[in-house]
Amino acid sequence: MDYNLLYKKMFILMFLTAPSFAAAASMPIQATTNSFGSAVLELHTDELVTMTALPFRLILHDEAGRPVTGAKVDCELSMPTMAMPENRPKIVERDGAYAGEMILTCTMGDWRMACVATQADGHRQTMSFDLGTARLR
Repeated sequence: MDYNLLYKKMFILMFLTAPSFAAAASMPIQATTNSFGSAVLELHTDELVTMTALPFRLILHDEAGRPVTGAKVDCELSMPTMAMPENRPKIVERDGAYAGEMILTCTMGDWRMACVATQADGHRQTMSFDLGTARLR
């Protein structure tokens, strides 16, 4: 029996059937407009696809570089080149950031996410993120 060939076949089979850990990749996107401090949107996916829940984290810092916590954050997804129905992901504060899941519903143009973070003292931070075009699932 050719054990080298058997081992090669077993290795290939294990490689092809093993779960992909690349799917947990993160795509950081800097805010294209931001009223103060810094804002980074981390998409926890390796590509934008339609009709799939795409987890994300929104990381906010004030002008001094301190994390913004305790804010009420509202976000809306839109396509600047066409009218789309309301698309507002639910946002929760978790581990010093704001987390949610977005669903992109169309492949006919670029997506944008606009967010407003309102702190307890009424101070508001507005920001937007250009996401790019999604592909069909």
